[in-house]
Amino acid sequence: MIRIGVLGTDNSHSITFSRIFNIKGEKGYIAGGKVVAIYGLEDKRNAEVAEKGHVATIVKRPADMIGMIDAAIVDFRHGSRHLKYAKTFIEAGIPTFIDKPFTASVADAKKMVELARRRRVPITTFSTLRFAAGLDTFIKNVKALGKVKAVTITGPGNARDPHDGIFFYAVHQVEMMLEVFGDKIKSVRGLDYDGMLLATVLYKNGMVVTINEINCGWQVFTATAHGENGETRFEQAKDDAGYVDGAKLFFKMFKTGKMPYAYKDLATSTRVLAAIDKSMKADGKEVKLV
Repeated sequence: MIRIGVLGTDNSHSITFSRIFNIKGEKGYIAGGKVVAIYGLEDKRNAEVAEKGHVATIVKRPADMIGMIDAAIVDFRHGSRHLKYAKTFIEAGIPTFIDKPFTASVADAKKMVELARRRRVPITTFSTLRFAAGLDTFIKNVKALGKVKAVTITGPGNARDPHDGIFFYAVHQVEMMLEVFGDKIKSVRGLDYDGMLLATVLYKNGMVVTINEINCGWQVFTATAHGENGETRFEQAKDDAGYVDGAKLFFKMFKTGKMPYAYKDLATSTRVLAAIDKSMKADGKEVKLV
């Protein structure tokens, strides 16, 4: 049995992942792991997560989990908190899944990766929309388009979200883009239209990806790609898409120590989001990806 600790109870994922590992009748139940302890910043929310997730222990300090757990999930809504709380467990040699967003700055992302690499600790991060039903078919259809020139990815979010702005939710669109089209990006631009993000991502091969973050109640993610041989679409995934497959992936890392993504790739979505954010704050000025 792999004992798991969850840090950050403000996120709905803290309940979802706890139930997946702790409740046998739960849809997508994963045997062999158990969330045994949680830590959060609000007592009332901690109690709610413990009750709904069937978690026995609420710790007062993250370090109290050391010796109690074999693996950690860092799950705050603020990516800007992730380095602070993940650091304790990475330094202790504990495999760690850092939920989206990885961090809210390139500096924090680099520190996290460098620490894990130096300590030789397996860590990973991703949006579970990378595993949404139908995305694999979309990838195959994109390959059949020949040279792809234009892509649009649309989903919910708010450019002025109190949880670190675009880092909180535009990470979904960015991670979908990276999963389908890779990371050979030249530059980005970003604009804030009354809280709605409009970003353009220019790839080195000339392809342009437009990312829309819509704050009017739109609840699903869609994508359309246009190429030499026509167009193809990815239709409607909600933000809970891929939870179970994502949990299976990081749990496999907990068991085997083998990371699903290389250290060098973990900070890519943060780099893209940080560049978009920088452009957005400079009225859409082009920002090269570094």
